[in-house]
Amino acid sequence: MVSKPESNETATDKKRRKTSNSNATDNSSTSAKISKEDVYMNTIAFEEQEASKRSPVKDANLFHATCDELRAIFADIARLKSDNSDDAKMKIADKRIEGSLAFVLLKKLNRLDKVRIREGREALHKEKLRVDSNRLQLQNLLYEAEHLKREVQRCFMFKSQDEEIELVPVEEFYAQAPASVSRPESTKTDEHARRIARLEWELRQRKELHAHLKELLTLKQAVEKDIIAKTARLDSLGPRLRDLLIATRPLQEALEMPIEKGWKIRKTVRLLPQPLYLLYANVTAYGEACDNFLATSIQGDEEEAKQMAAAVNSYEAEIHCGSSSHSGNHSRDRADSDNDENEHEVDRGMKKRHHRGHMKPNLDEQRREKLFKPHPLSVTITIRAKDCPAELAADHLPGPGLLLTFSYLPNMQVVTVNIALLDLHSSGVAAGDVLSTESVLNELFRGDKGEECPNPKIQYQLQDLSIQINQLMRILKDKELGKPFLWAQKLCGLEHTSAAYTCISSDTGNEPLDVADKLHEKIPCIVRAVRSRWEARLKLYKQIHDLESKMIDTSINDERGHPIRISSTVLQWSSISFEDYVSSGVAKMFLEDAMATASDLYFRAIVIRGSAKLECYICVPCRFPDNSPLWSFSLNWNGKHTASCNSSVREMEYWCNSLSAADHLFDILPKQLKRAMSCFDIYLETEGPYYTPAEFTQDKSFLKPFRGRTRAQPFRIAPNGSSSLFTQI
Repeated sequence: MVSKPESNETATDKKRRKTSNSNATDNSSTSAKISKEDVYMNTIAFEEQEASKRSPVKDANLFHATCDELRAIFADIARLKSDNSDDAKMKIADKRIEGSLAFVLLKKLNRLDKVRIREGREALHKEKLRVDSNRLQLQNLLYEAEHLKREVQRCFMFKSQDEEIELVPVEEFYAQAPASVSRPESTKTDEHARRIARLEWELRQRKELHAHLKELLTLKQAVEKDIIAKTARLDSLGPRLRDLLIATRPLQEALEMPIEKGWKIRKTVRLLPQPLYLLYANVTAYGEACDNFLATSIQGDEEEAKQMAAAVNSYEAEIHCGSSSHSGNHSRDRADSDNDENEHEVDRGMKKRHHRGHMKPNLDEQRREKLFKPHPLSVTITIRAKDCPAELAADHLPGPGLLLTFSYLPNMQVVTVNIALLDLHSSGVAAGDVLSTESVLNELFRGDKGEECPNPKIQYQLQDLSIQINQLMRILKDKELGKPFLWAQKLCGLEHTSAAYTCISSDTGNEPLDVADKLHEKIPCIVRAVRSRWEARLKLYKQIHDLESKMIDTSINDERGHPIRISSTVLQWSSISFEDYVSSGVAKMFLEDAMATASDLYFRAIVIRGSAKLECYICVPCRFPDNSPLWSFSLNWNGKHTASCNSSVREMEYWCNSLSAADHLFDILPKQLKRAMSCFDIYLETEGPYYTPAEFTQDKSFLKPFRGRTRAQPFRIAPNGSSSLFTQI
């Protein structure tokens, strides 16, 4: 219920409403003359005035009190309705009147609250406008202050053009200038007068020098006319000399003196960059002196090379001229740029923002193309085989050749090598892998696969272009530039390669050749290494081609001079990938010891006899014949047997891998295959009798089928008078 003070306020408000109602009835005649719009406006003005005078806190308390009074009235009405008497109905009517008056009071309080809220919003809006106006004025003042600071700074930095003129020293000025110009009686005490006098003397000297320059230019023009006349005379001699040279060509051919050809070559050689020039000059000299099967030539666009050489020469001349005039023009250019800076600042900023988005990818692409652009000329070296199978060499021509094209990338300062075959058409899938240009010169020297950056600065150049270092080989391959072998850098005289790299000469007992040796000492070592690798690959190609084509008789093993029949047969010889070699699971020892790597060649041979099958996995090292082929076996007969679980298979692998490629360069693989087939026959003939029914019968001679605790089998062929027999290893 409402407290007494609140009830008193309510009663007072009711009396006020009754008084206002009585006054309204008395003045009804006068208010009829007032329009409805004026009444509405007056009411709004009255409520606004009343809202400003009344206390919001008291109105809030009055609102809560009125709400409590309404709750009480609603409760009394509900209680009286339950009585359902005449007296209750009369009281209900009174209560309704009181409730209506309370609702009227609530509406009035609500209107007053809305008026206060609206006035608060308007006041807040006016205050925001005032704050924004003050902030805008503050920004304007700060901008004007900053502008004034820049103007003051520019005034402090202003330099007159006469300060840029280099005048003669004061002592020299007084010693050389006449008294009418120096005026020592006034200039020695007045610094400004002395400055004007020195400038006047400088002007007089420059006029004299200008007159002297005109005289020299006149003399220069006369000399130029003389030079032009003499040049025209020499040019007239050119056609006559060419006609004379053409007339002497039959004499040159008769005497075998290709004078013109030598002139053309020397003219082209001058256009080569320095690394390729050193390569061509030294390799040509070595070929003429020591190697008749070595030839060099120059390929490429001579016109583009001339343009590039002219551009380089002009650029160097500009740099030379610019270095002398840089000190005199630098200050003048700086002053001009200061004057134009404020005028073009906005435009330059807008242009940068406008073009930066789509010009950066184009710029990066141009930089990438420039980085990987080779010199227009390249040097081609042809190395022909001296010792190769007779089937691969024609009767009237030397052996097949290896074509090495050396290209130079000026921006990277690195030389790349592209490899091609000459006078040789490989046939067969397995044999073709041996002569693959991608791997024929891999590991020419130990550790040099052509997949590393020979120049350390290339890593930073690629990083600047957001290119990963492992993408370098792919980009060079896409552009058909070849590989940057370390020995190629040594061959061209580039000394930025790793200090750990050493050239190994196969002809000198694998002795290291120090990188500090002279170039003419490295060239024979590298050329011999390339030819040795090429000849070894040709011999290996011939063996694998014959094995793949089944042109080798594998039915007889005549290792000791006495033919021994081989009962098993070769079903297939094929090449496999490194992944297939690893997944076979029979060469874990070679893989763990890094004796078999991804750069080697891999083959598989399948040998069968009856229901037994022998799978041979062969790893031919990349450095063949320095390293011999490695054989691994998987024997499938009454289960699968490998070296890891069967000692007999382990002995078979040992016996096959005991052959040295250096001693049997022409037939290492056929000999190893025949050994594997003979061991396969011995294994089946010694183990066969222990199984029923007996599938294999003995057709080879051996003393004991097994020996010792390890039950070693007779895999080794030993001479026995006029025949041979098998004995234990």
